[in-house]
Amino acid sequence: MPPSRPTLRSLAAEAGVSLTTMSFALRNSREVSAATRDRLQLLARKRGYRLNPLVTALFSQVRTRKTRGDHTVIAYLNTWWPKRTWESCNTKTGQFRGAARRAADLGFRLENFWLREPGMTPARLAKILKARGIRGVLVGPVQNQDETVHFAWDDFALATIGYSLHSPAIPRACHAHFRGMYRAMDELISRGYRRIGYVTSKDLEERVNSLWGAAYRFNQHRLAAKNRIAPLIFEADAECGVLQGWLSATRPDAIVNALPGVFESLTALEVLAPRDLGFVHLDLPSHLKEANVVGIDQLWEIVGAGALDLVANQLYTNACGLPKHPVTHLVEGEWIEGCTLGVNKKCRRLS
Repeated sequence: MPPSRPTLRSLAAEAGVSLTTMSFALRNSREVSAATRDRLQLLARKRGYRLNPLVTALFSQVRTRKTRGDHTVIAYLNTWWPKRTWESCNTKTGQFRGAARRAADLGFRLENFWLREPGMTPARLAKILKARGIRGVLVGPVQNQDETVHFAWDDFALATIGYSLHSPAIPRACHAHFRGMYRAMDELISRGYRRIGYVTSKDLEERVNSLWGAAYRFNQHRLAAKNRIAPLIFEADAECGVLQGWLSATRPDAIVNALPGVFESLTALEVLAPRDLGFVHLDLPSHLKEANVVGIDQLWEIVGAGALDLVANQLYTNACGLPKHPVTHLVEGEWIEGCTLGVNKKCRRLS
């Protein structure tokens, strides 16, 4: 006869602790010391005991509604300043909208906290969150990637959006940038384009963990050596004169673009797609989508929702602080067809 499954009560009796202590330990509660938590969790693993995740989530929500404080609030840590630079960015606001909607679905509320607001410091913000009983923090994309954000990371359930928070390493939700570039190259090559250029900026490449550039360079080896083109990487914004010089020097028959303003610069130079070259945008903004430009919708609201899920899952299990093995949640974008690609009749076969 197989041995009976262990119960919370039988584990507590074997460990010589109360049922409450055993329950707290298996839910990572700070009501129990770290040493006791480790000892009791080890015992549970040895006996093959597993928490029911649905019951755990239910009781977590019940407890937060009975406890004083803003336990149903998740803080959105915003490093952008002034506010209008964030509010005018469709990418950032789209991510926030998706996260806020997902928070509401789960019974939470996402609240924007501005780290660069006058008089605010990371230490002060952490104190405010603790005083209000806020235990979850979703870190938005960081404005200045070279700056280290000093914060009381160990005291909160954490996640971030994208790769711009270089340190510390915490769970993150991101668009699948490598897959996006690969899809763009597949589409271009299948339609006969062979001299495919890539336009981006140094800041953007860092923000995507160099995944666009890596996928582009890898796919260049699918083409003949004579057709390979080095990417055009701007220091900051696109410059019309530099773009014109690069076009004259490299003569691409198609461009994969990541940088705002490049399509408009091509129009100003009277370089039209698909008449003069094919054009694909890797992060298709709404105004170019309306203009029927081909590209990838990165589904920023879904990315934001994925990041919120990462925080909520930690809150359900009372996990907090820097994880030993942070996870990355990837969301594959949606290919948007349009009128800026045709078929390059000059070269139908890969050579």
